[in-house]
Amino acid sequence: MGCCTGSTFTPAPDAALDPLQRVNYSFGMVLGVDDFRQEHAYLAARDERALRETIGYGVITGLGVAAPKPASASEGQQVRVAPGLALMPDGHLVAVAAEQCANLQAWLDAEKARDATTASRPTVYVLLRFAEASGSPVPIPGEPCRDESELSADARVVDGFALDFAWTPPDASEDLALRAVVAWIRGIKVRPTAPAGQTLASFQRQVEAGLKEAITAAWGDPHAPTPPMPAAATPPLPLPSHVSLPAPPTELQIPRAEVAAYYAAAFEVWTRLLRSGFMAHHGPVPGAEPLAERALLLAAVDAKAGADGTRAVRMLGRPQLLHLRLLQEWLLRDGSQDAPREAHYVLGKGDPELDHAQDLLADFAAANHAMTRIDIVPDTTDGGSGNKARIVPAVKWPGGGPGGGPDYYGPGMSQPIPVADGGTGQAVAPATGALLVGRAASGTAPARFELGGLAGAPLPKPAAPSPNILVDATGAAPTIRLDTVQDIGTDASPSFASLDLSGDLGVAGGLSVDGEVVLGQPLNRLLATDEQGVVVAARPWDGDEGALDAGKPPPYAYQPNQPAPVRIEDGGTGLQQRPRQLQVLVGLEPRIDSLRSQGGDYVLATLTPGANTDITLTQGEGRDWQLVVEAGGGTATQVVAAGDASSPPSLTAVTNGNVVTIDTVQPLHTAASPRFSALSLSRPPRSEAPDAMVGWRKQDGQLVLTQPPPAADVGVQPIRYIGRAEELKLVNDDHVVVVAAMPLTRLVQLALPEPKAGGFDEGRVITVKALGGLAVSGVEGDKRIGLEAGNSVTLIASVRMGQWLVIGRS
Repeated sequence: MGCCTGSTFTPAPDAALDPLQRVNYSFGMVLGVDDFRQEHAYLAARDERALRETIGYGVITGLGVAAPKPASASEGQQVRVAPGLALMPDGHLVAVAAEQCANLQAWLDAEKARDATTASRPTVYVLLRFAEASGSPVPIPGEPCRDESELSADARVVDGFALDFAWTPPDASEDLALRAVVAWIRGIKVRPTAPAGQTLASFQRQVEAGLKEAITAAWGDPHAPTPPMPAAATPPLPLPSHVSLPAPPTELQIPRAEVAAYYAAAFEVWTRLLRSGFMAHHGPVPGAEPLAERALLLAAVDAKAGADGTRAVRMLGRPQLLHLRLLQEWLLRDGSQDAPREAHYVLGKGDPELDHAQDLLADFAAANHAMTRIDIVPDTTDGGSGNKARIVPAVKWPGGGPGGGPDYYGPGMSQPIPVADGGTGQAVAPATGALLVGRAASGTAPARFELGGLAGAPLPKPAAPSPNILVDATGAAPTIRLDTVQDIGTDASPSFASLDLSGDLGVAGGLSVDGEVVLGQPLNRLLATDEQGVVVAARPWDGDEGALDAGKPPPYAYQPNQPAPVRIEDGGTGLQQRPRQLQVLVGLEPRIDSLRSQGGDYVLATLTPGANTDITLTQGEGRDWQLVVEAGGGTATQVVAAGDASSPPSLTAVTNGNVVTIDTVQPLHTAASPRFSALSLSRPPRSEAPDAMVGWRKQDGQLVLTQPPPAADVGVQPIRYIGRAEELKLVNDDHVVVVAAMPLTRLVQLALPEPKAGGFDEGRVITVKALGGLAVSGVEGDKRIGLEAGNSVTLIASVRMGQWLVIGRS
């Protein structure tokens, strides 16, 4: 450039072919070859500049690379490149129209012959370049002393391509720089508000420093395998994930309300300050530098075949261009499933792109896959506010970490669960018969459970009445002491104030009651006492009343199925037979022949109903029997049926003394045929006939079961044919009457009856068709109509007027 001494930019000096100049066509100008070349250079450079500066470079479609396994050992390794389209780093658009093939083994052999050290190199790169080819020679005017080869020139130049193998890949610094810039700017956090003191200017300064650092990190050698890889392994192509970039500082934040302005400021740093430094290597504006890269990387191929004879081909990571239509659909797609990066998530597996997500799998693994709890804690991450859920791994007892709260326990724990958390506090399983005994809190020791048992021990006997079993839990747990008020062992001698034996008692030795009482004879099954209260063996009563009256009565005992009744004074009934239904025990005064004078006897009396009394014995719920005596009072009123058909009501009641007589107006027995003036059946009786219906018979007004009339077609009228003179008359059911032709022995005449007298309906329409000559009389009073053969007349009956009216005639 020239020296800047004025107020305008000084252009660069003219060049032989300047891509910024175009021909200024004027009338009469003489154009030469240089003018047309300049015009082409301008147009071509403008297209290349537009593509290169606005789109970038990379593979657009196709251009897949494959290294198929050789069919035989003698066949060399082939590398095939599929058709496709690419935009080159220098702006040229290169199209490969057909599949290309090259012998990689031949190239490797030639390289080894040229330089033996190449035999140890692991990777060969496939490169694509733009190339021109000329052709179609044509003659040109000659000049003196010119060689014959200079008498022709190529008339066409073809845009072509060149495919090469190389040991080193093309320079990828611009591509890596671009990816580093996007990744770094994407990492800036978006927050509700900007940090205090941050402005757009300070934001841009931090972005510039951060982008330069990120680009420098991305400029490391992406092709040096780390860690060292085997010689036969293909190193990775430059991928964004292979570059370790520094993250933006946490204090660099974008306020949510000004996202567009801050992103525009970040992109301005790239377009104004940084991009031109990387684009200079590739041109064309600014001009291309000597080290400008014009080749495009298509793939990396293993230089040596593997054990199975195949070579790995890696294409992922080469520069590629996504066309605008795809990017448009990508931007317009439904983004409802895109997670906000600043939100808090609990994931089953960690996601490095969600820096606030918690890795649940890692948390469980770190806590031996024990249960967890969720705590709500304040959220101050990156200056945020509010709360978030924190998953705390479970701990096994004794636990009790900082912060307190309940502990959680997983299966197979090695320590017991404390009582405070719902456990027993026991580390061992209980033995048979062991009990969990609660102990109250004492001092610093909390209330707890201990494994204890029950033990029998002598306890102080209370003076007052007490329960049968004494329980002592005041001693040293976990043993609970039990004792009875009296000793109840086999060798004990308990003492009772009174003893009630409801069943049988067998005593093998002596029995002491209020002192020592010795039974006089061995006990049988029943006990009794004499007048002194001595327990003696009871004997059954023999029923000998005379023996009892002669001396002191011995004690009596009664057993089931005894042969004699139990006396009244001994608690019996004095009866031996069993009662019948409705029999009761009735006491009687002493009989004259009775030997006893202290009282009467019981007799079995039967309850019988009286004139106005009814006696019933019923059993209610359970065994609750009830004896019911019902007294009607007076003479019972009877209701009888009688035959009285003269009264109008449906049911007639007549009272005559104690008899009430009722009757229906008509008999209702099964053989009766009642008559009704009107009858409404809400549910007619069913009939076996599938098409039966209920209707009225107008002759007698009866409800009958009839067959429904056939469905009538409104477009069809019934026709009645008359072939004899004596049949010449009309009836109410007629619609169309056809009168046949008759011999002319007498006049064929149809006399119409008076409509009302003939039983015709008002408005009945009848058409009379004559197949021969016919006279119709009685029309509209006393008129007469003559019909020739084939003619007809249509009549309507007017009952109110008392005549037939003609409404049509043919």
